[in-house]
Amino acid sequence: MRNVRSLMVAAVVATLGLGLTVSARQGPPAGQQPQEIRVTMPRADGPVVQIPRTPVVDQEAHDRGRAIWARECVDCHGTQARGGDGGGPNIIRTKTVNYDRSAPVAGSVLGPFLKAGHKTQSGTPSASFSEADVVALAHFLRQRVNDTMRGSAVFTVGDILVGDRAAGEAYFNGAGKCATCHTATSKSLAGIGKRFPAPVDIQQRMLFPGSGPQRRGAAAAGAGPNPNAITATVTPPGGQSVSGVLLEQSDFFVTLRLADGRVRAVRKVPGTTVQTVNPLQAHIDLLDVITDTQIHDLVAYLESLK
Repeated sequence: MRNVRSLMVAAVVATLGLGLTVSARQGPPAGQQPQEIRVTMPRADGPVVQIPRTPVVDQEAHDRGRAIWARECVDCHGTQARGGDGGGPNIIRTKTVNYDRSAPVAGSVLGPFLKAGHKTQSGTPSASFSEADVVALAHFLRQRVNDTMRGSAVFTVGDILVGDRAAGEAYFNGAGKCATCHTATSKSLAGIGKRFPAPVDIQQRMLFPGSGPQRRGAAAAGAGPNPNAITATVTPPGGQSVSGVLLEQSDFFVTLRLADGRVRAVRKVPGTTVQTVNPLQAHIDLLDVITDTQIHDLVAYLESLK
C-alpha cells in the first residue's frame, strides 16, 4: 500500500534523534508565499513506523474474529470472504477491507462502515458490534487478504488462463478503455506475453501496477524518472504554484520532489489547492468495476500478445 515517510513525522522524529537535514518550505499566513525552512530527516535506524506490505495479524484477535465471522457473515461472504452461498459479494478487493488493512489501527475503517449498518446472519445490528468485535473482524479480514498475496504460505498459483481471449480483446478495446492509453506507439503492450511468461505476473501488473520498488516516484539507480510517479501542483491562495513528484500529503503539508531533485514541503493554509495526476489512476478505477470473468478474459488476451 504505499507508505512514504512524512516530513512532519520526520520533524517530530528529529527531536528524538537528528539525522540528514534537507531544505523544505513552510507556508506563512494565507495569501503569502511559502518560506524556506529546514527539516531534519530521521536516520536510517530511526523509529519511523511504516505499514508493511503484509500487515501483521494479531492471532488472538483473528480467532475471535473468525467466530464472529462464522456467526454473522459466512453465509453471504463465504469462509474466505470471496463470496458465499447466500449471494454476498467477494470483498477481498473492496476499498473498505483494503483501506482498513492498510490503516495503522485495525478496524478504523471497518468500524464506521459497520456502524452505518450492514446486514448480518443473526439479525444483530452491525452498529451494535463492540469495538473489540470490530478489531477482531478487521484482523480476520487482514489475514484473508494476506492469504491472497504471493509469498503467503497458503498461496498457490492456479491455472488462471481460463478466460476467453476474444472477449478479453473486446474488453480491452471497448468497455475496459485499455486502448485509450495502451496504443501501438504509447505504452504499447506488444510482446507482454513474451516478457512475462507467467500469466499471474501479467494479472498482477494489470491489477496493481506501480507496486514494487518504483512506486511513489522512486526509481532504480540510473533508471531515470519514474513515468508512473504521481505528480502534484500546489497553489497557495494568491501565491505561485509549485509542481513536482508527490512524496506525501497530510492535512497540513504537501511534500514534493522538484525537478532539480530538491524536496520541498508546502504548508496547506486555508484556500490552498492541490491538483494531483496519477498516470495509473485508470487501473485503480478499473478495480471498482471489473469482474473476475473480465479479469480472466483480459489476462488470456494479454498473454497471447507474444
